[in-house]
Amino acid sequence: MSEREIRYLPTGFQAAGIAAGIKERGSDRLDLGLLLADEAYPAACLFTKNALQGAHIPVCREHLKRSGGLVRAILVNAGNANCATGAEGIDDAFACAEKVAEEIGCPTEQVLPMSTGVIGARLPLDRILDAIPGLVHRAATNGADDFARAILTTDTRPKIVATRYLDGDLQITGIAKGSGMIHPDMATMLAFLLTDARLVEPLDTLRSVADQSFHCLSVDGDTSPNDSVVLWGSGTGSCPPDRLTRPLTRAAQELCQLIASDGEGASRTILIEVSGAASDDEARQAAATIATSPLVKTAIAGRDPNWGRIVSAVGRSGVSVDLAKASLNIGTARLFENGRPLPENEAAASKWLNSEPDHSYPDILCDLGVGDGLCRYWTCDLTADYVRINADYRS
Repeated sequence: MSEREIRYLPTGFQAAGIAAGIKERGSDRLDLGLLLADEAYPAACLFTKNALQGAHIPVCREHLKRSGGLVRAILVNAGNANCATGAEGIDDAFACAEKVAEEIGCPTEQVLPMSTGVIGARLPLDRILDAIPGLVHRAATNGADDFARAILTTDTRPKIVATRYLDGDLQITGIAKGSGMIHPDMATMLAFLLTDARLVEPLDTLRSVADQSFHCLSVDGDTSPNDSVVLWGSGTGSCPPDRLTRPLTRAAQELCQLIASDGEGASRTILIEVSGAASDDEARQAAATIATSPLVKTAIAGRDPNWGRIVSAVGRSGVSVDLAKASLNIGTARLFENGRPLPENEAAASKWLNSEPDHSYPDILCDLGVGDGLCRYWTCDLTADYVRINADYRS
């Protein structure tokens, strides 16, 4: 049971956002965000597997190791990825963490600095350091909106999930940014899961959550070098640790839906469900192949129920499939079954694609006919606007 929570942040956390002039000099756009805990709480992070990595990733890894996984604050700048900036970029990330630690009175290793934006330029360090005192001063229990807006890049809207679960015994707030360069190779964006629950094995919990959410999300098949996901718990609530994974997964899946719906240039969210696979991993592999197929994504953009493209994607995905038992639906319309098409249902499938997405029901359902493996996967269509956004991203 859950109900929408008016207060955005779980007990023990504050947040803020400020315009530091990172995105555009003199701009009033928020571009520096802070998550702040009342004291150092346990946290776990997952980072990109991309060989090219933002400077914040080695700094965060080192800080988590030195602090024993205890985190007091997270600083996020948007507009500059601080990636491919050499040793100087790492020094800049450390300097940002050091300044926050100085302002809040904690060891530097309890601060995690993170960056997102354009690759290849040094941070405007003086502007960030000058803005940090005011940012800390602004931190408040109702500051999640400002934080969520401060971490955006090509996103068109902030992404927040704030919910009470288990009859109010558990608070979870999820905040994410992501619109392009979204694909599983860890976590696919910046995302933060905050809770008042006590975390016993936070890294194991986060891995379990990510496998059913952030690892089942793709916009364009590209993975950022700055991908980071954080799970952070204050331990002020009463939820037993063994009841935490499911509601955390639900909150993370809601964030995935929000990211997919805001995919660069997207006009429609797509929820894919692959069942009947030899294993959950094979179901995810098949779903990911469908989700990243340009032919499938462009067909959805044109609201064309081109089931052949979907079945073809499954066929090349490398998983086991029994076409004599397999089936494919678009929405509630069955288009392929037992090796044969059902053209009489294409009008119903077209109607489904032209309707508003129903996130409680998959847009593409594919049964592979070989086992019990299951995966739900989020993506979006591919439109000409995606090309326009990314053709002039830096200019």
